[in-house]
Amino acid sequence: MKLTKDQSEAFSAFERAGWDRAARAYHDHWCRLSIQSADAMLHAAKVGPGAAVLDVATGAGYVAAAADALEGDVTGLDFSPAQIELARQEYPGLRFVQGDAQDMPFEPETFDAVVMGFGMNHLPEPEKVIGEAWRVLRPGGTFAFTVWAEPKPGEGFGIVLSAIERHGVPNPDLPAAPPYFRFADKGEVASALGQAGFSNVETIRVEQTWRHSTPDQVFAAFNEGAVRATEMLRSQPEDVRQIIREDVRAEVSKLKAGDSYVVPVPAALSVGVKTA
Repeated sequence: MKLTKDQSEAFSAFERAGWDRAARAYHDHWCRLSIQSADAMLHAAKVGPGAAVLDVATGAGYVAAAADALEGDVTGLDFSPAQIELARQEYPGLRFVQGDAQDMPFEPETFDAVVMGFGMNHLPEPEKVIGEAWRVLRPGGTFAFTVWAEPKPGEGFGIVLSAIERHGVPNPDLPAAPPYFRFADKGEVASALGQAGFSNVETIRVEQTWRHSTPDQVFAAFNEGAVRATEMLRSQPEDVRQIIREDVRAEVSKLKAGDSYVVPVPAALSVGVKTA
């Protein structure tokens, strides 16, 4: 689904406001999960000592920090002032820049690697981001990104989205959005990156698990620390939202292992190389 100009602008405004609101909550709820695929992404992007690395949609900066630990020369980019402020608080020694991933404020052929953790599905025109990654990469540079894998029963997104679908009241007030799991599909990734000129494109699944001490923390993460999913939940009548909460709790309770609730939330990691 390609958004119209008006839809694209509405979606961008919605996402920007949402991430300004949810910056700290996302960090608190999702960081321990999202960081699990960072090393695989940085390895795929061939990040090492001296490599000039751009971390797009840097959020609170934990992927940038992981690249810094590999001795890369890292810049973090995010469109949200709140996210940039949080990243600078969390990692004061790193460089963070506010800017648009679809119109990056960098010169051509500046970076050896461009990485993006879980940002592609929050952009109205992801092809522009792919084109910008190509532009700012040096020949031979690598673009690697993660998105959430296609939801399945018994996994984090599958549990919550299925509960909303079963019990939720439709909310027509949310802005139109691109397909959320589009880039979890290998064919879509190969087509989009190939059209931009990237070669050696591949997509792999990276296993990740959320460990929680109570079965209510998964619902809380979606209810407090996301953007579109949070608005979907908060727009529900309170009695409906409680039914959804109880449904999620029941499914998460099935995943108890010892003293924890271990919820699979896999990622799809894609990579492409800018050939000279």
